[in-house]
Amino acid sequence: MRRASGFTLLEVLVAIVLTSIVALLAYATAQVSFDARARLGADLGRLQGGRALREFLQDALRNAQAPQRPGDPGFTLQAGRLSFVTAGGGTPLDPGYDWLVTLGPSASGLEVVAVPIGRAPPIPVTFALPAVTRWDARVLAPWGSQWLEEWLSGKVMPRAVAIMLWHESEPLGPPVLVELAPSPAPVVDSLEGSP
Repeated sequence: MRRASGFTLLEVLVAIVLTSIVALLAYATAQVSFDARARLGADLGRLQGGRALREFLQDALRNAQAPQRPGDPGFTLQAGRLSFVTAGGGTPLDPGYDWLVTLGPSASGLEVVAVPIGRAPPIPVTFALPAVTRWDARVLAPWGSQWLEEWLSGKVMPRAVAIMLWHESEPLGPPVLVELAPSPAPVVDSLEGSP
């Protein structure tokens, strides 16, 4: 008896099954890689947005001003909203005007609104960061060393401001810590009781 050359049906089926298993493993590995890349891209976008917001806040807070004339808005922190007047200086604020900057939560994340004060047409600069799902802001009173969650004295500037940005339970970088006015004692480096 002579046997014909070729593969048996069983050998072909085993080859198809093994090839299918290898293909499924390769597909699963590629899918995990694509998902990881998408997550890393989203994380990077959140971090970059947080960094840009921190730089904007540092510049705006360094240029914060006490009210100059009666009726001028002052520095307030109440119910999760921070409002202060700053001299323009950094992008996107025109350095030729003073700006009323207001930060607060909105449905689309942390919303920042800056409106020019004085002779400029009242065209606000508005942007929202959906990556910021929560933020904690505290101020340091000029007469003590306690960080406060509310500041209603619009005429008196606090000594410093500390802001922490969050995406769900993850911080978006280090806190923003800005000293507003010269003070006799240096601003405390540790933010005890702060965000």
